Amino acid sequence: MMKQKITVLGSTGSIGTSTLDVVARHPDRFEVFALSAATQVDLLLAQCAQFRPRYAVMASAPHAQL
Repeated sequence: MMKQKITVLGSTGSIGTSTLDVVARHPDRFEVFALSAATQVDLLLAQCAQFRPRYAVMASAPHAQL
């Protein structure tokens, strides 16, 4: 069975973190293609280390430069 590629918009918020919890429980079914966050740079970095998405985007330009 092919993995389903997903993009999680707002990955650092409550719904996004819950979604990534489900993904982590089913690594045979899902692959994270991209993540986005508004301001929580440290949490997005941790998510990138765990899920290794192809793309990661910060919605806030000042936070994207950190």
